[in-house]
Amino acid sequence: MVIMTEIVDIDKKYVENSLKQKMNVLKDNRFLMDDVFIPIAKALKIEVEEVIEIFAKKLDFASCYELHAYAEQAKMGCLGRKVDIDLGLCWLSDFFGLIKKEEADLIRKKVVESYLLYKKPYKEALEEGRQMIIKLLKEE
Repeated sequence: MVIMTEIVDIDKKYVENSLKQKMNVLKDNRFLMDDVFIPIAKALKIEVEEVIEIFAKKLDFASCYELHAYAEQAKMGCLGRKVDIDLGLCWLSDFFGLIKKEEADLIRKKVVESYLLYKKPYKEALEEGRQMIIKLLKEE
């Protein structure tokens, strides 16, 4: 019985140390702090430390190291959703069918690229998208 207790204690210690290591990896990454953890903490109205702990508990080590790539994908995906809403693409394409899905996808992609890759101000990139939509809608 003593051996089983020791094994359980070793397992608990391993889990605790593993969690601490993952927390340190995540905390030390300035990009993740600024672009992932702080915004999520603000959105959920919880402490940044709590967000980091959630990530550390839910992810394995490999996923912790890959978070930067996931964050970049998330940034583009979330921005695409914002563009959809700001330009009404979901209405015009998905519900009313006034613009083909492929055209809406292209407009969204161009706005996101202009903003993220070419560093245009969001409103300017959005205006370009708006002009593309108007042109498509007025075509006969």
